[in-house]
Amino acid sequence: MKPSPIEAEVFVRSFIPGVEKRADELKSISGEYTRWTRAIKLWLGETSAVYGCRPIYSDGSAMREFMLDLVWWNGLGGRAELACESEFGNLRDPKGNAGRVAEDFDKLLNFKAPFKLMIFDSYGARKDGSNPNRDAVLTELNRYLREYGDHRIGEQYVLVDMCSGKSAAWLCLILQEGEDTTLTFKPIPVD
Repeated sequence: MKPSPIEAEVFVRSFIPGVEKRADELKSISGEYTRWTRAIKLWLGETSAVYGCRPIYSDGSAMREFMLDLVWWNGLGGRAELACESEFGNLRDPKGNAGRVAEDFDKLLNFKAPFKLMIFDSYGARKDGSNPNRDAVLTELNRYLREYGDHRIGEQYVLVDMCSGKSAAWLCLILQEGEDTTLTFKPIPVD
């Protein structure tokens, strides 16, 4: 697979504040997660041109989502450069959120693009600093990564937890073809 022109750490450092700013501008939109989803799509849509791509996503009208929330398509190379899924889960059932995020992450595993972005919200840490929802998502996504058997060298998987005030990100760079039971997401700096 041709390497991605997107450098994960640089991308994340502009993505988080950029999306937070867009979400703040969209406060008039009803539905907290509708607002965040729209902010993500707008920011990624605007940023796609920097990488010579055009964004493909549903805009909330009658058009239904094809498979992913958003794709950056490079017409010159005829391929997807970025594939994105977001899953904000359900505050009433936070224990089920790791499974919801993993279902969407499974789509990214099967879609071929050199840069794969999964966005979620863990809903914050406890007073003692632990974040069991975040830990559950990371555990489940690491399991999915290790069990998947069709990785391509050069794929970058980036996770972003848009947790209010405590955003975090992780990267897994694929270094060998096929299954790799040693894969794990490693934290990347967000500021």
